[in-house]
Amino acid sequence: KPLLMKAFTSFLGFAIGDILAQIFIQKQDFDWYRLFRLASFGFLVHGTSSHWFYGMLDSAIPGKGAQPVFTKVFIDQVLWNPIFGIMFFSYVACLEWKGLQYVIDKTRNELLTQVTGSWKVWPLAHAINFRFIPSSQRVLYINSIQIGYNCFLSLISNRDAEAA
Repeated sequence: KPLLMKAFTSFLGFAIGDILAQIFIQKQDFDWYRLFRLASFGFLVHGTSSHWFYGMLDSAIPGKGAQPVFTKVFIDQVLWNPIFGIMFFSYVACLEWKGLQYVIDKTRNELLTQVTGSWKVWPLAHAINFRFIPSSQRVLYINSIQIGYNCFLSLISNRDAEAA
């Protein structure tokens, strides 16, 4: 059941990231519904889409040399990263019962922040990932690093679209 395990580890990664953001960074009253939004995104969207995307990437671009690794990192960061951001902002807004205009505003105001924030973590992490981590363990590796990045996602997803 690799898909279920990837979904579960993504659930944990997003849950832990949000818990850390709420308790140690924002230090406000704990928002259980916010935790639900992020953890369920990890389970329903991140884990399953990562299973598909990284499996497809490994099938389409085999190898662990410099060229395939660079190509995979480039595709992940230039193509998949913005798609992931749009999925993330849309999912969170949907569970907050916010409309399409909110998603458009949030994406317009935060997508560049999300993408460039990703560039500070994921190119090196994915170079290691694509070079050394077996394909079957990619999402687990990503989810272990993602905990810190999920603190960042938790913070930007909970800023008002207009204020960003």
